[in-house]
Amino acid sequence: MTPKFRLFNKKGESSEVRIASNQLQTSKDVPISEALSLIRSIESRNVEALCSNLASVREVVEKSLRTIEKLANDLESEKIKIEEAKFESIVEISKRTVVASLRRESSMNLPTPISYGDCIKFKQRLEAITNRFREVSTSHNRVFNIFIKKYAGKLKDEFETLSSLSKEVNSDLADFDIKQRPVLNCADLLNMLSDKMSSIKLDEKRLENTRTELSQSEKELKELNNRLLTVENSAEFHEEARIGKEIRRVEQEEVEAQRRLLDLFSPISRAFTKYSYGITRQTSERLKVLAEEPWNIFSESEITPYLDILIEIQIALTNEKIRLKDATKIERHLDNLIQILPDFKNKFETRQQYLKTLYRAKEANSRSNSLELKEEIKNSTQRIDDQKIMLHQLEKEIEEKRIQLINLRKESEDCLFKIFGKRYELTS
Repeated sequence: MTPKFRLFNKKGESSEVRIASNQLQTSKDVPISEALSLIRSIESRNVEALCSNLASVREVVEKSLRTIEKLANDLESEKIKIEEAKFESIVEISKRTVVASLRRESSMNLPTPISYGDCIKFKQRLEAITNRFREVSTSHNRVFNIFIKKYAGKLKDEFETLSSLSKEVNSDLADFDIKQRPVLNCADLLNMLSDKMSSIKLDEKRLENTRTELSQSEKELKELNNRLLTVENSAEFHEEARIGKEIRRVEQEEVEAQRRLLDLFSPISRAFTKYSYGITRQTSERLKVLAEEPWNIFSESEITPYLDILIEIQIALTNEKIRLKDATKIERHLDNLIQILPDFKNKFETRQQYLKTLYRAKEANSRSNSLELKEEIKNSTQRIDDQKIMLHQLEKEIEEKRIQLINLRKESEDCLFKIFGKRYELTS
């Protein structure tokens, strides 16, 4: 008769939970780490019980396989009597096939159940052996029942024993999974609860650091504003502002002078075009300056070469070497330009000298650093805005995680109640 191996029974189960429950009786408040440790111990005991049970099953399986191996050896040496010669070859081939299969399967190494993974491997190996024996007995059923009837009964008993043990192992593993599932679920919940608490603590530390940084930034911004106010109230700052305003006025005066020059040279552009034929490269370059950027002639030490060009154009118009419809009007315009350009040069040089003086004065008064302070204030204000946004996000995340924590704590305490039959309050 096949031995029965019952892994979980109500008596053992109550005893196991009672032992763990007694370990938690010291206080209603239980640290998560302690609860998790006890859950893991129950999980470990369940696995140990399963391994112990399947180790006993393995011994019986090994014994049965040794019996099958011996029967295979006996069958191999047995001379089967066959009345009809035409069946002799078929029976002999079947016999060799059966013997080879019995030997192969009975010599298979069985995993030793030390862990849950080993138990699964043992179950799978036992199922494979049982299925193979079933295939052999089915495919060679006639040979078993007619020609090797002497061994058929004994082999059948062993096959049934292995099949029964395989079903028993499957049943034990199914019972184990049912018993272990709430334990594993509880362990997962406790781990999630612990992780959530750690996450909140980390966020709270980040929140504290962000508040400190924000406070420091606001303090720095206040100092920057005070420094700017001091700078803007200083005599140096007002002098710098006055110089800056004067520089902008003189620069605008220069722009206006350049615009006026362009207006003065515009009416003689056609004369420039007529004059440009057959002149030297140097004269062509000077003519281009007069037509496009006439103020640049004042940057040179002398404007005489440019005045000579204007005089030559005037003479060419008088001698009709250059023919234009309003030549007389253009001649008068040229004459006026020749007269006023020296005065333009004097004013240009005076403005440039004055601007240089203003630039030097501005550089000497640039210690106020008001622009740099304003840039720092802008950056500081932006940094404070970013920190406030981060602060709001962290507060929102922490609040959401605390709600999740409440739900996780309740689920974890409920799962402990289902396992231990007592209510506990989990602490960090």
